[in-house]
Amino acid sequence: MVLEMAGKTEPELFRAGVGRAVVTPPVGFVIDGPEHGPRMSTGIMDDLLTRVVVLESIGTRVVLISLDFWGLSSGLYAAIKTAAGEAAGVDPNSVWLTVTGNATSPPLWREDAQYAAYNAYLPEQVAGAVRVAVQSMEPASMGSTGTLLPDVSTFTAGAGRPGNAALFVLAINRSDGSGIARIVNFACPATILGPLTVWTADYPGYASWAIEQNGGGLTLFSQAPSYDIRPYDWWDDNPEPTHAERTAQDVNAMGLLLATQAVNGAANTTQRRNVEVSIRTDEEAGIQVMRIGDAHFISTEKPQPNKFARRFRRELPHSNTFVAANASGGMFDAKATFDARAIKRGTAILKELGAS
Repeated sequence: MVLEMAGKTEPELFRAGVGRAVVTPPVGFVIDGPEHGPRMSTGIMDDLLTRVVVLESIGTRVVLISLDFWGLSSGLYAAIKTAAGEAAGVDPNSVWLTVTGNATSPPLWREDAQYAAYNAYLPEQVAGAVRVAVQSMEPASMGSTGTLLPDVSTFTAGAGRPGNAALFVLAINRSDGSGIARIVNFACPATILGPLTVWTADYPGYASWAIEQNGGGLTLFSQAPSYDIRPYDWWDDNPEPTHAERTAQDVNAMGLLLATQAVNGAANTTQRRNVEVSIRTDEEAGIQVMRIGDAHFISTEKPQPNKFARRFRRELPHSNTFVAANASGGMFDAKATFDARAIKRGTAILKELGAS
């Protein structure tokens, strides 16, 4: 069902466009991540991508970007937002930049001489995908929903503590009901595959591909706060974990579960063309907040435990709140401090934007 205040093709109403670019580093470059340490890449299982969704409503434009990485340095994060903003004709604060939490990643969260030229070019690659998205913009509708993906993750603290099953989906469609884009938010790091020496996007990449193959359009995955969450039943010191071989089949299993629930959720959204888009940035608290129709977005670069997302959703139980964290790529052996001030200030902004 589509709700609207004017004709489906009114140009000042909601529009959307998408773009993507391959950002796989060269074979022979170092792979790194939170568990297995640096190793030289010897091949490609599947490419790493940047996916871009550009949305515009009544003159307000936002850019949503996801990268198949574990994390980004603060300088690279800022450079990508600046380049993307210039490509879309918006301020960098109108760019929402997230990562998928892919642990088979280039080590872009630290200075690495091998990646100097790659880092210098990456913002332009992302900007190119943004330009494609802007050029492809068309009349659209959107709707969001919250659903569940149970029994596929755990908290690290021990047995009997399942991970956060909350899965949020924003569906963006054409007037004929076909998919332009899906935005998916789930809390579980992409650490399923073992210490492989091939580039791969792990389960978010597979899930995004599966949703796209099902007609959902370009699928952008954002990693919800998951510092203290692991896939399957991989809680600390579990003597007999399932999926212990950590193979591509284990990736596919989680990816298909996520894709199935996301597709089902998208099908149940109420689509609207009269979409309000608002942006707020609180630099002191280090958070970015957006409203896009019936969906609310809040992000921080910092690593955060899942309590960060659960607290927002407890305070605002009637809203679909997409929470993203860990763009800076914090490692498992470093402490992620729960940011209570960002919760307080972010909740206040979300309420100003209509969350409840």
